[in-house]
Amino acid sequence: MKKVRNKKKNEKVAYHTLHFICSLTRALRPKEKMSVSDWADKHMVLPGGSNKAGKFRSDSVPYQKEIMNAITDSAVTEVTVMSSAQIGKTTIVLCGIAYYIEHEPSTQLLVLPTLSLGEKFSKTRLAPMIRDIPVLRDKIAPAKSKDSDNTILFKQYAGGYIVVSGANSAASLSSMPIRVVWMDEVDRFPASAGGEGDPVTLAQKRATTFWNKKYIKTSTPTTENGRINKEYLKGTQEEWCVQCPCCGMYQPYSFKRVDFNIVGMKCEYCEEVIEEKYWKESEHMWIAAHPERKNKRSFHLNAMASPWVAWSDIIDEFQSAMDEFKTYHDTERLQAFVNTTLGETWKEDEVAEESTTEDKLLERAEHYKAEIPEGVLLLTAAVDVQNNRFEVEVKGWARDYESWGIHKTEIYGNLETSQVWNELEEYLETTFCFEDGRELNIAAFAIDTGGNHTNRVYKWIKAMKKKGKKAYGIKGYAGKPGIPLLYKRSKVEIKEKSRDGKRDIVVDSTTIWILGVDAGKENITNWLTIEEKGEGYCHFPNNVGKGYDREYYKGLLSEKKIKKKVRDVIKDVWVKKSGARNEPLDLFNYNLAVCELLRPVWSDLELKISKGINYTKAVKKVRKQRKSTKGLSI
Repeated sequence: MKKVRNKKKNEKVAYHTLHFICSLTRALRPKEKMSVSDWADKHMVLPGGSNKAGKFRSDSVPYQKEIMNAITDSAVTEVTVMSSAQIGKTTIVLCGIAYYIEHEPSTQLLVLPTLSLGEKFSKTRLAPMIRDIPVLRDKIAPAKSKDSDNTILFKQYAGGYIVVSGANSAASLSSMPIRVVWMDEVDRFPASAGGEGDPVTLAQKRATTFWNKKYIKTSTPTTENGRINKEYLKGTQEEWCVQCPCCGMYQPYSFKRVDFNIVGMKCEYCEEVIEEKYWKESEHMWIAAHPERKNKRSFHLNAMASPWVAWSDIIDEFQSAMDEFKTYHDTERLQAFVNTTLGETWKEDEVAEESTTEDKLLERAEHYKAEIPEGVLLLTAAVDVQNNRFEVEVKGWARDYESWGIHKTEIYGNLETSQVWNELEEYLETTFCFEDGRELNIAAFAIDTGGNHTNRVYKWIKAMKKKGKKAYGIKGYAGKPGIPLLYKRSKVEIKEKSRDGKRDIVVDSTTIWILGVDAGKENITNWLTIEEKGEGYCHFPNNVGKGYDREYYKGLLSEKKIKKKVRDVIKDVWVKKSGARNEPLDLFNYNLAVCELLRPVWSDLELKISKGINYTKAVKKVRKQRKSTKGLSI
């Protein structure tokens, strides 16, 4: 028998075959199990301009680590972060995006409030990250490469892609299947994406068919009705807690327990006041109110926990906001502090106690020694037209919107007859006097054109203008947020009945002003709370017969601003309190509009009044009226 010769053991394998086998082995080898924080520690580089540029280390900002790890936890579908600014939310998002590009390639969608913000984020944060991290740079071609699948808003890589979109663009939220949905600053999202519905819902629908889908929402909060607060309350509600260096009990950072003098915080349990340094050096951990909600992790922390923010700066910011609130009752800076520094929802009722009341206004009313108190430089009047009367108020003004209530009255009569209109005209020609006998007349007046006598008001305005009087017809637009008090001029038609009385004929026209009355109410409400005389302060007389009684103040405070859902959109709406008449508030608003229309040159008026010149006194018709390009100065 012939023996079968064995092949030589040292027979060589072709290089290409060996290379193929090695490449196949690498490709089939299971990837190392890694969380987002692990990946970030290994690869992440923070670009210049970040809080801490350079190589990322998760132990330098420990609260970020658990949030990152929750994102890749297979038991978790949704992660919500409600926090202040300056705690590294963007870093968390960037690390997560990078992880799903390189380590676990997936389809991703990043949604920002607007498409323009999405473009800015892609250019200033996403593109630099890809450029600076080699394992990402190897996966995504430069945007300028020929035939590249990398654009500003779309970047493709092996195993997936990322789409950058805006919550205001329904088109950018549709079509593509997405596994991982990132939504940043959700409380700044519009109520509807181009009229096609809630952008959060539209974005999340892209991931419906994925068994391992992920929804990550981050934002500084706004109000209790804001999206991020609602999402936070649905989840585990985890707080970043610090261990008391004295008693060892864990507790969240709370600005309400901060001692401004030593820049420290009082322990919730042992009540020891401990300096900032020792709190931040102590042990920390996340503590959940609802640990059983395992598939929806939600986290909250404020700027007091940030390694980049000093408590002294937080205290200064708060005191500055409070000073502005107490002086002008302007809550904008205080709300910004609560939302973006404390990471808490704004509750209007928590500062409502600082607002004024009827009793406070009655108590602070002054005794005027004359019809016009010293300090007044300008008189205006406002007329509110009712079915059987005119409500009229004369206001005094000085620079910086300091105001004086001069006289509030009613003129009753049948508004379809000339008599009551003549009485109104006569009243508006009244000469008022200072204590030393100097005189001043009403410089200009506004009259409401709404109600049941609109055409009659138009005729009267036209007649007053022909007599050379500064008469302004006005119409209020309520529920129109964002428009100024002096919104626009409008030409209106004056009509008369035809001879047979069956139709209206246009016989003339005049112009009126459309007022954004909500803007005026906002200012007036703030000014009423100012307690120091000067800028914005509102003076009222307690003299008998001036018309400033409890009913007047009740009307002045007859409306309040509330949050209301209108056609699925949360809006600021002014509502009238039950049983109150709002004519005093309307009259104040109309007077304010007249003051703004006149654009007074206060220094000129002050000089004339000091010389005893009644610059509002009627002049002979033959004399031409000189106009000031700067505003009322004669």
